[in-house]
Amino acid sequence: MPRHPGVRPLLNRYVASTDQIGTRWPMTILQLVVASASVFNVIRFRLDNLLIERAVELDRLTVAALAAVAVFTAAALVLCWRVTVLSPPRAGLALLLVGLTALSGFVPGIMESRVLAAEQVARKVEQQHRDQAFARELLQWTADIDRRVAAAHPLEAEQAWAFLDCVSSAGYRDDGAVPPSAQALDLLRRALVSGLIDVNATVRGHRLKDPISRPLFLQFYKERVEPLRYALARQDWEIMRLLATNGADLSLSDTADLEKTVVPGPSRFVSLR
Repeated sequence: MPRHPGVRPLLNRYVASTDQIGTRWPMTILQLVVASASVFNVIRFRLDNLLIERAVELDRLTVAALAAVAVFTAAALVLCWRVTVLSPPRAGLALLLVGLTALSGFVPGIMESRVLAAEQVARKVEQQHRDQAFARELLQWTADIDRRVAAAHPLEAEQAWAFLDCVSSAGYRDDGAVPPSAQALDLLRRALVSGLIDVNATVRGHRLKDPISRPLFLQFYKERVEPLRYALARQDWEIMRLLATNGADLSLSDTADLEKTVVPGPSRFVSLR
């Protein structure tokens, strides 16, 4: 008479299969959920930076992140479903793959943040170098003006233009209690009052399309004021006012902008209306 298997072996086999399924499914679902979230993070990152200049680099970074998510997900699914029993070490490895999948979704944003931080540091260093170079230039001009005042030795026309260019560039530096912009304007006032600058001296044009020689004040007006009357640097407007009120022969040309109303604009700019 054939022997039938007992109830206990059947029960043990059922319990074992139930444990195996119960371990696999939560891990599989977790992996798929994390993979979906990572893909969403990567796509959102790329869309948020759609117009950035480094488009090619971001495209490569996005593709690499999506590929990593796909590889880690495939490895996790194989680990869960190609072995007979998901032992504790294998379960730990599966959790590690889940973590790497989640990290892949944030890697593009992390790397972009580091790039932006490095660029910001580089810009600050470059700005410091420019500020230091300008501080040295302004110091040299100050010493030169002091010597010329003592010797009553005026600037040549081209030297005067170079000095105006230095005073103009000081308009980018408005920091501090006594900013370089104000220092440069004070130095210009001193040079004008001391008669070191002939505002009517002829100076050549410095634009390729306009090499015409004009009086110093008029050349500054033509190059720095007239083309930018609706977005004029405040510093250049102050320079123009000082030149116009220190002996400029305004009858030489139409400088009607000097009679217009100055409207404050954003930051260091004004407009003439």
